[in-house]
Amino acid sequence: MFNLIGKALAQAASGGAAPAIPAVTNLQFAGAVQWIINIALFTGGGIAVIYLIYGGITYVTAGGDQEKATQARTIIVNAIIGVIIIALALVMVKWVTGAIRTGTSAGAAVTF
Repeated sequence: MFNLIGKALAQAASGGAAPAIPAVTNLQFAGAVQWIINIALFTGGGIAVIYLIYGGITYVTAGGDQEKATQARTIIVNAIIGVIIIALALVMVKWVTGAIRTGTSAGAAVTF
């Protein structure tokens, strides 16, 4: 085992070529950013759907209480607005990253 370490040190000392570090390209960076944003948007969308379900359950269990029913309607409307905003943000992210990858805005196809 120690012999292997000595050979590795000898190669480095004798001018042996060091392994090349791969360069990070714009496409790799755009892909990483898109992956992070997708995870955040899908997580937010899941939370919004859970919030919508909570509003529906609250509305059903209001039992004629106007204040509770109004609060539940507000929860439902806010959750629907949240889902719409998150869906539009996801489409925009897909469009922008597609435009970055193709180099033109006309070639940016939104695919899921």
